[in-house]
Amino acid sequence: VARASFPDGLKAELGKIAEEESRKYNCSISIAVRKDDESVAAAAGTVDFLTNRQAQPSDRYAWGSVTKMFTAASIMKLVSLGRLSLDDHIGPLVDPILAKMAAKDATQNFSSVEDLWGKHVAENTVRQLLAMQSAIPDFDTATPSRTGISQDPLRAELYNEPDKFWTPQALMSVPWVVGHEKDCRPFPSMPLMKFCYSSTNFMILGLVLAAQAGESTWSDFNQSAHLPVYLRERIIFANGGAPKDYGTANGYDRTSYNRPHGQTANHDNAEVKGVFAGWTASNLVADAAAVADLTWEIWGPTSSVAPKEYIDEMIPKTNAIYGLGAFNIGFQTGQKGPLGMGYGHLGATYGYQSLAGYFPELNFALTIGTNIETDTQVQPADTFCLAYNAVAGALLHKTFTCRFEAHGYYGGGCVCSEDAEIMV
Repeated sequence: VARASFPDGLKAELGKIAEEESRKYNCSISIAVRKDDESVAAAAGTVDFLTNRQAQPSDRYAWGSVTKMFTAASIMKLVSLGRLSLDDHIGPLVDPILAKMAAKDATQNFSSVEDLWGKHVAENTVRQLLAMQSAIPDFDTATPSRTGISQDPLRAELYNEPDKFWTPQALMSVPWVVGHEKDCRPFPSMPLMKFCYSSTNFMILGLVLAAQAGESTWSDFNQSAHLPVYLRERIIFANGGAPKDYGTANGYDRTSYNRPHGQTANHDNAEVKGVFAGWTASNLVADAAAVADLTWEIWGPTSSVAPKEYIDEMIPKTNAIYGLGAFNIGFQTGQKGPLGMGYGHLGATYGYQSLAGYFPELNFALTIGTNIETDTQVQPADTFCLAYNAVAGALLHKTFTCRFEAHGYYGGGCVCSEDAEIMV
């Protein structure tokens, strides 16, 4: 008889965590875990504050930058097939499709990477884009402030024109992106590693995928082609429309961007098409269990999206914040050593924040979806701290007592202790 992957009681424990965290942050929380052929999911909270509809594990969320993890794995699939190299320059890879798009669209006033950013950027490599070490500026304009008003001009435009869907061409053409280079320098706390986060990188990588698929424009590319067959009807890639068009939980912007100092918003983004601005950087829609399955399929033993030796190249180095399309999630576990190893991606888009990770020591994937966006992304991190250690404890037959300590603007961490076993 096959042994169950998850002990009895784990679903109830995750349900309790979802309930407590949803009350704490006044939102919906969805948690899913995948190990081997078993899954566990739980959800709680309010997904629509107008109707008071309560959360179910089947609720879909916008997963934002979790999309990048899949885009990166799709690139690694092509590398494994010899279709391209990580050290190929991006210009020759995407210029043909940019030229075809320009021929079809008179409003597109560029037909090459060099037209957009010059020869130097055209010589940036696929590896540099995947590693967030390119010179390409981010279209995201969110600029947090500790003392003044946090500015986000793009957010203001998205909300002023909620019916406008922002195409990759439009995002690459905005004044703060076209014609600019980012001075990519080492991350302050990690002086030996450059880290210049840019979602624009992953739209360019999407164009690489579309060109390799033989398409003549971005919208013809089928992102689902690299998914395992059983996930193709469970995961949606939104190339248009607003969250409500995909039956998602309503997403609420509770950030301080563009608000008077000391105030936060409560903007319902269910009908804002700009939520999916970013294409292959941020357009994944699914329930938490489907994203846990995808995370497992990318990183787990089967490595069904791309061969394991290529997926392993994506893994961040032990003390690095980012690898190739993957964050070091281990920093958020509250654990050290092998139990503190994990990788995946954070997700933050307008009204939604999330997290997806894989943890090799115990061989499971964990996803957290939430329907609010906060300045510090505290609610997915807090929920992850408790859920990860609940799963780890259940699998190891141990009890970890954990709490999430928030400090600083983007600070915070998971603090855990192992309860001593009482001998009787």
